[in-house]
Amino acid sequence: MKTSTESNRFVRGHGSVTVTTRKGRTVRIRHIRPTDAALLVDLFHHLSPETRRFRFFTALPDLPDDILWREARRYADFNERKQAAFIALAREGGKDCAIGVVRLVLDKNDPDTAEFAIVLRDDYQREGLGTMMLDLLIQLALVRGIKRLRGISLADNEGIHRLIQKCGFPVESHTSHGETTQIIHLE
Repeated sequence: MKTSTESNRFVRGHGSVTVTTRKGRTVRIRHIRPTDAALLVDLFHHLSPETRRFRFFTALPDLPDDILWREARRYADFNERKQAAFIALAREGGKDCAIGVVRLVLDKNDPDTAEFAIVLRDDYQREGLGTMMLDLLIQLALVRGIKRLRGISLADNEGIHRLIQKCGFPVESHTSHGETTQIIHLE
C-alpha cells in the first residue's frame, strides 16, 4: 500500500523524447540528472540579461563561480519526492548543450499544487520548445495526481503568459505589485 508521500514521488526517468522545433532543429528532452550541473552553468552563461530577469526576477550578473556551481548542483540534484525537472539538450560542436529547463516543486502546504518554472536559451525561444516542455511537465503532473500548477512571473513577461494561456487547461490569472500568478487547473 502506498502512502500519500510515496504517491507524490517523482522518479527520475531514464528515457528521453526527441522533438523538432519550428525552425527544424532537433532537441532531446530528458529528466535532469545530478550530474547535469555543468550543463546548467553553461545554460546560465548563455541567457541574456532580459531572460535572466524574467526567470530569476533580477538581471543577475555573471555570478562568482563558487556560487554559480553551488546553485547549479542544487538545481541538478534535488529531492525527488518534492520536485521534478526536464532538461532540453541540443548537439552543438559535437557535444550536448543545455538550451532549456522546466521544473516543478510541490507546494509543502498543498500537495495538490506544484509551482513550476521554465527557462529557454534566447536563441531557442519562439520555436515551440517551451510549449513542448510545458506539455511534458503537465503530463507528469497529471500522472502524479497534481491538480494545479502555479507559475509566478514578472508582469511584463508576455512570453510566459502566452505560453500558459495556450496550455489547453483553464487558467486563473492575478497580477499584483509587478508579479503575475497564473494557476493552471488540471482537473
